Amino acid sequence: MRLFRRIARDRKGTIAVEMAMVGPPFLLVMLALLDFGQTLLTQSVLDGAARDAARLIRTGQVQISGSPIATFQNLLCSDMGSLMSTATCETSVLFDVQVFSSFGSIAFTSCTYNNNQTGTGTQCNFTPGNAGQIVGVQVSYARPYIVPWVGACLTGGSCWTGPFSASGSAQGTQTTTLMSTVIFQNEPFGSS
Repeated sequence: MRLFRRIARDRKGTIAVEMAMVGPPFLLVMLALLDFGQTLLTQSVLDGAARDAARLIRTGQVQISGSPIATFQNLLCSDMGSLMSTATCETSVLFDVQVFSSFGSIAFTSCTYNNNQTGTGTQCNFTPGNAGQIVGVQVSYARPYIVPWVGACLTGGSCWTGPFSASGSAQGTQTTTLMSTVIFQNEPFGSS
C-alpha cells in the first residue's frame, strides 16, 4: 500500500501529461486565429485595391488608356502585391465591371474567368462606361485556408470531419471567396 500511496503523490511527469492534453487544441486555436487574421487582412487589401482600381474608371483614366483592361488589372494587382505575386493575381483575382441603368438595377452575375483570359465557364464583363454612367466593379478572390479544418467550418463543411471524406482521403483545399464591390457614377471626364 505504501508503494501505491507514494506513486499517487509523485508529481513527476504531470506537466508533460497536461501539455499532451492541452497542447494540440491550443496550437489548433492559435493556427485558426492566424488564419482568421490572414483572411481579414486579405479582405482589407482586396477592398483597397478594388477602390483604387475603380477610381481609375470613375475618373476616365481607364477609358482613355490604350489598353483599358490591362490598365485596370495592373493597378489592381499592384495593390494586391503585398499578398501575392502579380502572376497569381492575374490568374486568381476576378473582376467584373458593368454599366447599370440606375442604382436600383444593380445585379452582378457570377463569372469564372476575366475578360482578358480564355477558359470555360462564364466570362466576366468589362464595360467601364462613359461619363455620367453608373458603373459597378466587383472583385473576388478565392482564398485558400492554412488550416483546412477552419476552411471546412467556414465554407459549410463539417467542422468535425475537416478536409477528409468518410474514407479518410483528402477532399482538397478549402477556400472562401472574398468579394469587394464598388458602385459609383462616372465623373464628367470628357466626351461620352
